[in-house]
Amino acid sequence: MTSAQNNDQRLLDRILDDQHLRLAPQKGRDDFFTFFAADKALQDWDLDNDEILDGIVDGAHDCGIDGIWSFVDGRYITADAHQYLTSRAGMIELVLLQAKTSPGYQETVFEKLHFHLPTLLDMSRDEDELAAHTNAKLLERTRRFLRVLEDLASSFPQVRVKVIYASKAAEGPHPNVKAKGDRLRRELAKITSDTEATIEYLNAADLRERTARGAKAVAQLVFSETPMSTSLGEGYVCLARLDEYYKFITSENQALRLELFESNVRDYAGSTSVNNAISETLKSGTGEDFWWFNNGVTVVADAAQIAGKKIVIKDPQIVNGLQTSHEVYSYFQAGGQHRDRSLLVKIVVAPESGTARDRIIRATNSQTQLPAGALRATESIQKDIEESLTHGGGYYYERRASYYRNLGFPLEQVVSMSRLAREFTAFALREPHTALRHSEALLLDDKHYQQIFAPRVDLDLYRLCLDVHTELRRHLNQYAEDRPLLGETIENWLYPLAGMSAYALTRLRQPTHRDLLNIDLVHLDTELMDRLVGVLDQNFKSALRNNKAGGVDRIARSTDFTNRLRQSVISQSRFHIEH
Repeated sequence: MTSAQNNDQRLLDRILDDQHLRLAPQKGRDDFFTFFAADKALQDWDLDNDEILDGIVDGAHDCGIDGIWSFVDGRYITADAHQYLTSRAGMIELVLLQAKTSPGYQETVFEKLHFHLPTLLDMSRDEDELAAHTNAKLLERTRRFLRVLEDLASSFPQVRVKVIYASKAAEGPHPNVKAKGDRLRRELAKITSDTEATIEYLNAADLRERTARGAKAVAQLVFSETPMSTSLGEGYVCLARLDEYYKFITSENQALRLELFESNVRDYAGSTSVNNAISETLKSGTGEDFWWFNNGVTVVADAAQIAGKKIVIKDPQIVNGLQTSHEVYSYFQAGGQHRDRSLLVKIVVAPESGTARDRIIRATNSQTQLPAGALRATESIQKDIEESLTHGGGYYYERRASYYRNLGFPLEQVVSMSRLAREFTAFALREPHTALRHSEALLLDDKHYQQIFAPRVDLDLYRLCLDVHTELRRHLNQYAEDRPLLGETIENWLYPLAGMSAYALTRLRQPTHRDLLNIDLVHLDTELMDRLVGVLDQNFKSALRNNKAGGVDRIARSTDFTNRLRQSVISQSRFHIEH
């Protein structure tokens, strides 16, 4: 007999029904719950849609793991992380998620994880043996963690592994379940000699609370001295004690609040002479105040108001002072003390519309040399794409991460810069291997950026790339319901199919951008997509017969495989390619 639901469970079901219908009606209920649970479990890391989905590995041969994400010093690790990681790190984190819609916690969940995780997280693992019973996406995501663990070993980072078990339970786990969880925790603590492993349980009440909490749109900063204001506009200049500023930039679990730095054109530069100097000043015991030797930070906000000894700030964005903020964060994480020292903080309330915010960002970041492309989010081409996609309907382009998702727009319609770059690369440039092999860090470097986001590109081509991938994604999801895809991950099929479709829809061997814009998407029907899937399936199987090492994951990322797919499409008479 099923026990009656309590109020938290009933209300959670109502929230899930509402968000499922609003955000992702095309997803199954279980799949949406996995995304929902991941979003809430990872709230303190402030990931965008693409990053959350990138870590979801739920499906056949998932070894009891629904999601897996790796972080270095709070930064999510993407496919080509080795390209941009510094040689030193203070913290490596691995977060694993199991999400169940059941009204309780089950011992079998931990039993399955205890069986698979020690092998998956072993640096000496046999990849070929694992590939026989592990989905390709899970293998690659665990490989990312092991790679950064090895690459950063010389900096002796702290290693944290967290397993999050989310369910619709009314209460916490039974002691028998907790005992199995503790056994898994002890096993995971053996990954390295100083690994800290934890198990977290999220029940219906916890998921409700995190939904209500949402992204923090309002923050408070306690100041030391009465702030100065100006008659020319709303804004304040104040001194904040170092420990109060540390509280301002950290979440409840003492993680750095990365959402505060979305508008900052830099990323943390690691161990540089400037940052080392900031660190030494913080550690100095001379009795001199910190703000004497530091330019301070600039915060842009929608609104700011003094309330007692605090400034209440709506939608704060730290547009200058990221390096200082990281050093302050590291200092207190290592047990540092404020010693009555302060930091200079400028708070500027600028209108969201107009150019004031972008001009502040540029001005406050022009003091030192910036890496190429650091100001791209404010470039006119990015604003033009956002306007074109949003006004044309159907898509919401996020130049700044998580903006539209936080407003509750459907997940499928929220498009990040990195997603658009990958889909343009796969379809318009017909390089699916590049789209798969590289992530945001490499796709948006100078070489790729000028190919993708060039003023000469017709804005309608960006929408076409998204439309093609949307149709192919839907078709693959339906196709996979009846028969498993080789490699059991859609991403290895989606981008190659997009490249193949460019030839099939234009019937040309070398279609130009103008040729692509003449495509009528009515022709991308079920029959054509089935044919393309069949060709891709045959080529995957042929490649696997020749070399099974690395599986579909390796094959799809190969330039040779992309060339083979092109030849397969243009050589078959049924696709009517011009010769």
